[in-house]
This record gives sequence, C-alpha cells and structure tokens, in this order.
Amino acid sequence: MSKTLVVSGWLPWWVLGVCGSYLLPSPAILPWIYAFFILLVFAFFTRWLVFLFGCALCAGIIFALWRTDNLLQNQWPLTDKASVQNITLTVSDIPQYEQQRSRFVAQVKLPDGRQQQWLLTDYSKQQWTAGSRWQIKAKVRAIIGEANKVGFNREAWALANHISAQATVVKGQRKALPAVSGWKEKLTSWRIWCGGRWEAQSQIYPQGVALIKALTVGEQSALPAEAWQVFRPLGLNHLVSISGLHVGMLAMLAAWLCSKCLQYLPFQISQPWILTRGAAVITAIVYSALAGFAVPTQRSMLMIIILALTWRRGYLRAFQIWWLTIALVLLFDPLAVLSVGFWLSFLLVAVLMWAGEGVNHTIKLFQLMQAQWAAGLASVVLVAFCFGSVPVMSPLVNALAIPWFTLVLVPIALLSMIVPLDFLRTFAAYLTEQTMQILNTIAKYAPEYYPAHAPLAMWVLAMLSVLIMLLPRGWHLRPLCLLILLLMLSYQPPRPAQGEALVRVWDVGQGLAVNISTAGHELLFDTGTAYAAQSVLLPNLRAAGIRQLDTLVLSHNDADHDGGVVLIKKQLQPKKIIAGQISAYQFPVHPCTAGANWQWDNVWFEFLNQPVATNKKGKNDYSCVLRVVSADKAVLITGDLGKKGEQTLLKAYGDKLFSQILVLGHHGSRYSSDAAFIQTVAPQYAVASAGFANPYGHPHIQVQALLAQENISLLRTDRMGGIQSILSERNLSWQPLQVYKPYWQRKPMKQTSRL
Repeated sequence: MSKTLVVSGWLPWWVLGVCGSYLLPSPAILPWIYAFFILLVFAFFTRWLVFLFGCALCAGIIFALWRTDNLLQNQWPLTDKASVQNITLTVSDIPQYEQQRSRFVAQVKLPDGRQQQWLLTDYSKQQWTAGSRWQIKAKVRAIIGEANKVGFNREAWALANHISAQATVVKGQRKALPAVSGWKEKLTSWRIWCGGRWEAQSQIYPQGVALIKALTVGEQSALPAEAWQVFRPLGLNHLVSISGLHVGMLAMLAAWLCSKCLQYLPFQISQPWILTRGAAVITAIVYSALAGFAVPTQRSMLMIIILALTWRRGYLRAFQIWWLTIALVLLFDPLAVLSVGFWLSFLLVAVLMWAGEGVNHTIKLFQLMQAQWAAGLASVVLVAFCFGSVPVMSPLVNALAIPWFTLVLVPIALLSMIVPLDFLRTFAAYLTEQTMQILNTIAKYAPEYYPAHAPLAMWVLAMLSVLIMLLPRGWHLRPLCLLILLLMLSYQPPRPAQGEALVRVWDVGQGLAVNISTAGHELLFDTGTAYAAQSVLLPNLRAAGIRQLDTLVLSHNDADHDGGVVLIKKQLQPKKIIAGQISAYQFPVHPCTAGANWQWDNVWFEFLNQPVATNKKGKNDYSCVLRVVSADKAVLITGDLGKKGEQTLLKAYGDKLFSQILVLGHHGSRYSSDAAFIQTVAPQYAVASAGFANPYGHPHIQVQALLAQENISLLRTDRMGGIQSILSERNLSWQPLQVYKPYWQRKPMKQTSRL
C-alpha cells in the first residue's frame, strides 16, 4: 500500500472524523461501529476507495467518541451546590498570582483513590510551589461556564486541558506533605529557576522582564492585564507566549547556524543534513520543555520532528506532512480539537502552504510578502470568527513584530539565560522594555473592527473566498471573492420591527446583564462582573451588531451588576448612563427617578423605583426598577431590590406592576420575591440570572416553591444559558441564545417549563 494513499487518502478522512465527532449531538458509538463494518464489507467486494475513505471517517469518529467518553466519565458530577472535600494535591504547574487570588493546576488524589486534574483558586494567596504536595480542604464543583451565542467556552477549555473540576481552597485548612520529585516536577522547578534569574532586572524593566518570562518559560501570568489590552488591537497575542511560531522559527535558526558552522570545519561531513536537522529537533524539544510542553509547542515540536524524518528526497509533500502531523496530534489527544489554538495554528499553516504553491522559484522577498499577505488575509476571517474582532493594523504590525520577536528578542533572551552574564540579561530586559513602550504607543492609535456574527454558511463561504484569492490563477474571481469577504464583515443581524422589543438575558454567571433592543435603539441594564463583561458580555453585544449603546442602566453599585462599567463605557460609548447610586461613579450619570419615561420606536420605557431613606446603609434598595412595554407585553427588571423595596412598589403602583416577564430580584434570593409582589406582578415567566452552583443557593428553594405554587415558569441562566424573547403582539416564547448543543457540553441542561 503506497504512502501516498495512506497520507493523502485515509488520514484526511480519519482526521475529519475525529474533528467532526465533536459536532455530534449524541455520544452513541454503536451506530458508527455498524457503519464502519458495513462500509468495510462494501470496500472488500467492490474495491472502491470511497468505501475505504468512509471506513476511515467512521474510525475517526469511533476513536474520538471513545477517548472523550473516558474523560467525561472522570468529570466532576453536576450538583447544585459546591461540596467540601478533603483531598491530597500536587501542584503541577507554575501558579498564577493575581491581585485578589492565586490560581494553579494540580493533580488531585480523592479519598476513594481516583486521580483527577483540578483548577484551584486560593483567595488567601498562599504560596504554592510547583511539585509541592498538600492535604487541604476545598469547595469543589463541576466546571460549567456561561452559554451564549459566542464568547469563551469554559467547558471546551477544561476538556481540552483535561481539567475535571474547579475548586476553592478553604482558608487555614492545609497541611504540607513530602514533595514529589518526578520528571514533571523537576521540569517545572527548572522553569521557575530560569524565570527567577530575571529578578534583578525586574525593578528597572518591569514590563520587559514580564515579557521575557512569557517568551522564555511560558509564564504568561507575569504580564499584567494592561499588557494584553495592548496586544489585542495589534493582533500580537499569538506572539506573547512560547507559541508554535517561536518554536518553528528558533528551530530554523538553529539549523541555519549549524549549517554555517559545518562550513568552517577542517573536514567534510558526508551527510550534513543529519546534523542540521538534529539541531533543529533538539532546539524544538528544549524550547518546548521551557514552556512545560504546552499544547501549541507540542504541535510545532511534532511537526518539526516529522519534517526532519520525512523531508528527504521528496518522501512526503508539504500537505502530506501537515495531515500526518494533525493525525499524530489527534491520536495523542483528540480533545485538542476543542482548543481555539489548534485551529488557528494548523489552518494558518495550511493557508501559508496553499499560498506558497507555485512560488518556490521566485525571489525570497516576494515569497515573504506572499506569506505575510496570506497570513493577514486568512487571519481576518479566522480571528473574526474566533474572537469577534479584526485588528486593522495586524498585518503591518506582524510583518515587523514576527521577525523582531522570533529572530531577535527570543534568541537574545534565551542566550542570556545560558550565558551567566548580568550585562547580557540587562541588555535583553532593556530591549524588551523598549519594545513594550513602542507597542504601548502604537496601540493607542490602533483601530479595531468588530463584525457581527454572521451565519455559519457565510463564514465558510468567506474562508473559501480567501483560499481562491490566494491562488496564483485566481485573479478573475478575486473581485467576487473580495465582495463576499466584505459582505461577511459588514453583515448585520435583523432588528426588531417597529413597536417590538427584543429582550436578551445574557448568561454572565453570578450577575445580571439584560439587553433590550428596539428597531433603532439599544439599552443595557447592568453589566455583570468585570470578568463577565470582558469574556462574555462585550463579545456577545458586538456579535449582535451592537457598536454603541443609547442608554446604559446601572441598577446599583455592586460588583456583579456594575463591575464591567468601565469596559462597557469605553468600548460601547453609551450616550446616556443612568444609575441608582450616582455618587458611586467618577463620571457623569443621571439618577433613575420614579416617573421618568421615554419612548423608542413605539416601545415604552419607565422607571418605577421609589425614594430610599437617606439613612439606609444597604445598596440593594437603591436599585433601579425598569419596566418596558411593547404592544400588550411588559418586562419588569428590579436589580437587587429586596422585599421592603418590593412592598414600597406595591403601595405606589399596585396592579400597574403587572408584567408577563419578571427578572427576579437579587438573582432569586429569598430576601427578594415577596409573595404579594409576585402575585401582583403575576408574570407568566420569571427569570433568575445566577451562576451555576453559586455559593448563595440562588435561585432559593423558597422562591422556586412560590413560583411553582403560582404556576409561573422559572427560567434559569445557570441551567439554560442566555435566553431571549420578543415583546410583540405574538404569543411570548423563549429561545436559548446557544441554539446547538454538542454531546460533550453539559450546559444548557434540560429544563422543564414548570417546576
């Protein structure tokens, strides 16, 4: 059987089977086993390759389902509350120390003998040395993230990194145990020692040393959050780590240096290519070890090893090596498919090879320009799809930054670690500090474009258009392809009709964020926490085509309601900000006073909150209360208003509070949702915006019982994810923002309409 048939024929279909399996709605493996044997029988009697390729596809699906099921069986079970566990753990990576907490990944041994990998958070910020062992008490829960249309998928991230649970360390409940001295622990200790050699320069060049640690030992937590805000609009996030690009470029540099050194030897080497490729492989392995063998470096290291073993006398072509590398990565870990980095790295490499076909005999400068043009054009679609933004200056900045980082900064930083000379480390820190200063300046003027999230078919068509535009003979179709690309970038989702209001309750975890859209206006009620605003809310607002807010309402000054106000204010520039506690903000805001009302596109908005006694110490009763009416439907949002505040509303408005939709006060706390208030509002639906297995028990069991007694449907973002409905003359109905659920994702969970 020829190598061409295996690599070019079977492997792509096997890879497609593995990747496609994660789109399946069911993990049932038996039908695919039946299909495999049926196709195998047809292939045996007909000798048609199409049946063999079908067998390879089924084999890939079967393999991925089997491997993923083994990991899913080891995931922490779904429970409404975090459980307290006594565990023994071994810190397996460099901890990340943040302003209010420290986070680290650890190998955990449970009392029943099971071994799992957990992500732990310690709010007391104790020291957790890599390789150290501890007996601790921790509050553990399943990793269930937010489920909206787009945004960070925590479940996919956890599975791709083989993390089974997340836990919070109980303060004062740890006991030191003898440390482990395996090769992994020794490797991590070596990385920490390498990073610690820069402490003398960190006082003078703090940003430079932080960048060096990220580039040399993969310690990305050394960089402050402000630095990542600089890299994002420049499209440099992929450079600020030990990425596959760094590994590949450094290996090429090592091979080139080795070849030059061989030229000056007093004797001739019969097969110098063995030494040059050996130097490239050793460099890739050592540099990947510095990163702790992170997933992106594993991919590049594997590709370099395969390239060194096979690229001799045309044994395998470039795309055959590409398919073989993907197959080996997926054979080792099929869950890499759930990592965004997997797709970005391999697809960008494929685009570069695609664009390089037919230009092997052109001058080097043209090849470099062609590669930069291909990477920039492809990244427009890939980055926009994955992250919802297009860094406009990214192609130009990357054209300068890629050679500077990979050929100057990284080699000098590594050399300064090998050669024990202080002035060399100081020089490296100085260069990186100046680099950060220049990037800070450029980022202030770097524009970003945020396209709305188009239908999947339009994204696929746009990527095909990019591939056609990169073909040497694709000139005649390039105008049409460019038009398709521009249409994808300028796509706008349909808006509500006149007199209708689209209500979206975003899943922001333990917090609140409600967006109300009319035919021509946008209102956002609360922002959730700062983290939720950054990772969930802002990407989803932009994906919905919202580039500016007409009004931002901040119900009251609490981190889970207005924690993201700085980000939202900066990025979406609301024309008007209304708040329940105006003294809590350093920028101009308007108070939400009872009786204030306005009309947008035949939709009525009014504030109902009543004055609060000046000696009131609690924040919750200052919450803005907003009622929105469209046609004969209404939604009532009360922030964190407590029972006393609800009783005050009853006295002031009585039956005028009637609304078909009620966003439950205080996330469904028992200190809100007064029985008389619920009976007067008489909603058809009650929405509880809360985090999964939150420590407060929201929505409270008493509130659930009251709603069930009143025959009110309870909708929960902690189980259903983000939801939306339209206020119009039509009957009310709710749809999840995340329409499709693959089998490996546990949220959205099944939710009955009645309790």
